[in-house]
Amino acid sequence: MTEHGGTLAQPDGIPYLAGMGWDSILGHEREVEKLRYGCAAGRLAHAYAFVGTAGIGKYRFARYFAQCLLCERHTDAELQACGECPSCQQVQAHTHPDLLVVQLPEDKRELPIRLFIGEDESRGKEGLCYDISRKPMSARRRVAIIDSAETMNEESSNALLKTLEEPPPNSVMILVASSADALLSTIRSRCQILVFQPLSTELVRELMVQEGLTTNVGEAAQVAPFCDGSLQIARQLLDPQIRALRNELFNLLAAHPFLSVQTAERMIECLEPAGAEKRSQREYAGWIVRFCVEFYRRALLTVAGAPAHQVGDVPQVRAFVQRLGIVTYTTIDALTELLERSLAAEIHLSANTGIALCFETFFDDIGKILRQPTA
Repeated sequence: MTEHGGTLAQPDGIPYLAGMGWDSILGHEREVEKLRYGCAAGRLAHAYAFVGTAGIGKYRFARYFAQCLLCERHTDAELQACGECPSCQQVQAHTHPDLLVVQLPEDKRELPIRLFIGEDESRGKEGLCYDISRKPMSARRRVAIIDSAETMNEESSNALLKTLEEPPPNSVMILVASSADALLSTIRSRCQILVFQPLSTELVRELMVQEGLTTNVGEAAQVAPFCDGSLQIARQLLDPQIRALRNELFNLLAAHPFLSVQTAERMIECLEPAGAEKRSQREYAGWIVRFCVEFYRRALLTVAGAPAHQVGDVPQVRAFVQRLGIVTYTTIDALTELLERSLAAEIHLSANTGIALCFETFFDDIGKILRQPTA
C-alpha cells in the first residue's frame, strides 16, 4: 500500500495534471530554482519541509518533485520528469510502488500513529516508517510525502523523528506543512526547509477561473484580493454563506461605537449553519476569527501607507480607518494590539477553548482596546 490515510484528492485545491512540468508550477519559480540549484550541485537532501500557507500548491509541487526523483530518463542533477516513462506514468496514476503518501484521513484532525507504524497488532511491520525503510521495488529510491505534517500528534512526530534521525539509504522524505514552527524543532532541524510564498492576487484570480472554481470573471476579481494568496481560501470564500458572514462581521467591527456583547452574541448565532457537529462549528468559528485578523491587518496596512493593491478596497475598513482621524504612534500601537489579540484568538480556538467563551472574551478585549484614547 503506497497511499496512506485520506483520499487522493488534491488537498491544496490545484489538481495534479498528467504530463505537467515545472512550467506548470505557477507562482513558485524561486522555489523551483532553489531545488534545481541544490540538486545540480549534488546536494539532494534526505528530508525536506515544504512550508507555507494552505492552498498555494505545495502538495502539487511535492508530487512533481517526487516524479522527478523517480523518473527513469532524467538524473537527479537535471531534476526533470519526462512524463512518459513507466515510472512517471505510475506517479501520475497514483500507483507507483516507491512513492509513499500520507494524507489526513477525512474523519480525523490529526495524522494518527497507525499511518506511521501500523495498527496495534502489526506495529512496526507496516506504515510509512516501515515502508520507507524497505528497498525500492522498481525505482532507484523510495520517496515519501507527508501531507498536512503540522497535524502530526506527539506520537506520530516521535515515530517519524526516529526515521529522520537514521534515514534509510536511497530514500527522500517530503513534509508538507502550513509553517515550519508547526513542526517539532527536532524534526525541523533534520529537514531542508523550503518556504513557499502566497500566490499573487492576479494569479489567484487567473487560477480561480482556470481551475473551474468559478466561471464568473467578475466574481473571481472580487474574491481574489481577500484570499491571502490561497486557492483553498478562494474556494471557501465563494461559498455565499461565508461571504455573507464576512460582510456582516466587517460591519460590526466598523460600527461606532463597537458593541462587544452584541457582536459576540451575533457571531455565536452565526455558528448555527454549521450544525451541531463540534468540528464544523470550530471551523466556522475559525473563519470568524480569521476575518477579524484580516480586518485589522488591512487597517494597519492602510495607516502604514501600504500600496492599494496590498490593502484592497474594503469599504468597512476604509470607514474604520477614516474615523480614527490623524494617525499617531498610539493609533498604530492600538491597531497592532487589535491584530495581536485576533491572532491570539486563533491560537485559543486551535487549543480547543470553548467557542462561546473564546468569543465573549475576545470581543470584550477588542472593545477595551478600542475605548483606549488614541491621541
